[in-house]
Amino acid sequence: MEPLPPSPAPSEPPAAPVSTARRPIGHPLFRSLLFLVVFVIAQVIATALLYLIALALGREKILQGGGMGELGEGFLLSFALTAPPLILMTWAFVRYLDRRDLASLGARWPAGGRSVALRQALTVPLATLGFLGLWLALAAAVSEVRFGGLSEEFQTGPSGWPGETGSVAFLALLLLGFLIQGGVEEWVVRGYIYRALKERWRWWVSALASSLLFSLMHIFNPDVSWVALVNIVLAGVILALLVERSGSLWGAVLAHGVWNFAVACLLSLPVSGIRMFRLLDLSIEGEGLLTGGKFGPEGSLLLTLLGLLLIAALWPRGRGAMNGAPARL
Repeated sequence: MEPLPPSPAPSEPPAAPVSTARRPIGHPLFRSLLFLVVFVIAQVIATALLYLIALALGREKILQGGGMGELGEGFLLSFALTAPPLILMTWAFVRYLDRRDLASLGARWPAGGRSVALRQALTVPLATLGFLGLWLALAAAVSEVRFGGLSEEFQTGPSGWPGETGSVAFLALLLLGFLIQGGVEEWVVRGYIYRALKERWRWWVSALASSLLFSLMHIFNPDVSWVALVNIVLAGVILALLVERSGSLWGAVLAHGVWNFAVACLLSLPVSGIRMFRLLDLSIEGEGLLTGGKFGPEGSLLLTLLGLLLIAALWPRGRGAMNGAPARL
C-alpha cells in the first residue's frame, strides 16, 4: 500500500498591505495660514534687502516716492527677490508638513502637455485682454474717457532707458516682472493654500476660502475699497477655476500677470491702487464705484458684474465635472 502524500501546508493569509503614504501634519487651514505668514515675512525681508541695495547704489527713490518709485516698479523687484527663497520654503512645507511634492501644487504643464501650454500662451493673454476691453467699453459708456496719446514718460523714457526704444524695452521688462509677481502670488494662493484646503473641503469651498485670503493680502493697498476686495475674491475664484480645469498653475499665472501688466502699463490705469510706468496718457472721469477710481478697474462695480458672469460661464456643469475634495465641509 502506497503511503499517502503529505497534506499540503495550510496557506497563510496574505499579509495586510503596509501603507507607505504619510499623513499630512496638522489641519490644512493651519498650514495655509502658517505658510502665508512665512511668505509675508520673506517678502518683508526681500523688500528691506532691496531698499538697502538701492540705498547703497544711490537709487532709493525706486522704492520711495518720487521718480520711478512714484510709479511703483519697486514692488516688482521685491517679488523677484522673494521667488527663490519662496520655492525653497515651499519645498520644506510640502515635504515635511504636507507629505507630497511640488508637482501637486500645479507646478507642471496643463492637462494635454506642452502643446496645450503653448496654445494657452496665446489664448489666455488674448482672452484676458478681451475681458479688460469689455470692461473699458462699459466704463466708457457710463463715464468720460480722456485720451492724450502716448504718455510723456514713455516718450522720454525712464531713467537709464532714454527714448521710446528704451521705453519699449522697459515695458518688456515690466511684463516679465508682472509675470513673476503673478506667478509668486499664484504659487502661494492657488498653488499651496488652495491645494492644502482641498484635503478637507470641496474645491469650491477651498477656492472661496483661498480667495478670501488673497483679498486680505491687498487690504493695505492704496485707496482700497470694499468693492475692490469683493472683486479680488471673484478674481481668485476665476483663477482657481482655471487651475482646477487644467491641473496646472500655468494659465492662472498668465492671466494674472497679463491682467496686471495690461491695466497698469498698456491701459495706463492704477492696478490695485499702484501706478506704474505706462504707455498711454489715459484717464477715466466718473463715479468711482463704476470706474474704480484711484484703485483702478478692480474697484469697479462693472468689473463685479463681469466677474460674476465669467464665473458662471466657467462653472462646471453636472456632478463630477471637477476634481472635488474628498470630504464635505
